[in-house]
Amino acid sequence: MNIGLIELSAHSEVLDSLIRQTVDLGGRPTVYTNSFCAESLAAAASAEVEWQVCPSSVPYAEFIENCRPSIGSQDHVFIVTPVDSLCGLLSDGSATTPAYHCLVHNLNTFTSSDGNRPSAAIAKLVLQGAARVVLPDLRLMESGAPLRDRAINIAYPQRPPTVFARDEVRCCIPGRIYGGRDHAEVLSALELASPRLTKRLRIDFLGEHATEESKAAVDAATKAVSPSVELRDHPGYVAQGEFDQTLAEADFLILPVAEYLTRNGITETRGRTCVTGNINDMVRFGTPALLPAFYPLSDCTNGMTERYSGIPSLADLIVTWVNTGEFNHRKRAAVPGLEAYRAECLAALREELARR
Repeated sequence: MNIGLIELSAHSEVLDSLIRQTVDLGGRPTVYTNSFCAESLAAAASAEVEWQVCPSSVPYAEFIENCRPSIGSQDHVFIVTPVDSLCGLLSDGSATTPAYHCLVHNLNTFTSSDGNRPSAAIAKLVLQGAARVVLPDLRLMESGAPLRDRAINIAYPQRPPTVFARDEVRCCIPGRIYGGRDHAEVLSALELASPRLTKRLRIDFLGEHATEESKAAVDAATKAVSPSVELRDHPGYVAQGEFDQTLAEADFLILPVAEYLTRNGITETRGRTCVTGNINDMVRFGTPALLPAFYPLSDCTNGMTERYSGIPSLADLIVTWVNTGEFNHRKRAAVPGLEAYRAECLAALREELARR
């Protein structure tokens, strides 16, 4: 089966996941993407993948037009991020075109009537039937509800969990520091937790700051939690190699996902109309995480997390995990669940490919 993957935005981690899943199903995908994604992915070294990379001097619409014969030879084509540069491709109503699957990351935004929103043109084509809507996590499906009957998992295990023997505990908070994550709650919890810690805790904020205010808040908290907690900032864009290396060396994660995210006046509900990429961060390396109570997970991976609701709750969990090494127990227990989750991912993708 010939499978094409198109990613002309910057969701390199999603593209990486779909490449790995496709290869694990025995496929040899053809990837149509930009240099940012091609250079970011460890999967780029896979011999099973054919790469079509858009030169920086060529507009995306022209690149896709040049690739049309190759795209047309695929049985299935997954659009990882819907962008308007793909409108020409989806406007072709030829019966010989592949089955197109459009991964919709933000369902409320995608279905909004606002014609001025980003990618409104391709959304209109998809909603008219030019491609099938596919959601990025099985938990987003609701039986019988429009556009919620098809989904795959974009989070996908990559490495087995690693248990480290060292004096300090390392925690990572991955992702951009912006309104979609409640870092203020984490900083307040750390101030409550720091006097009760019996081991040194190092925390990496692994993402760029959206505002100067957030950077100032981390700087202020650094003094308040010292010396038991070391806060390490990674200013600016964090390259994928550094991001993955820091994640791989973490004992546990804190994923302060905000329940609601509003952009351009449209509100998304995390775990209901959109997902957070932080679940992929947790699953890829089998790293246990502290996660807000509201967020839905697969039964296969739920045991990797402990849930919190509010600042005191999070502070208590940080103290327990650091002082007792609970994260290592979770890592050792995670392997069967991750194997089951991998099977769930592949079964969902296999089912999607069976639909023509």
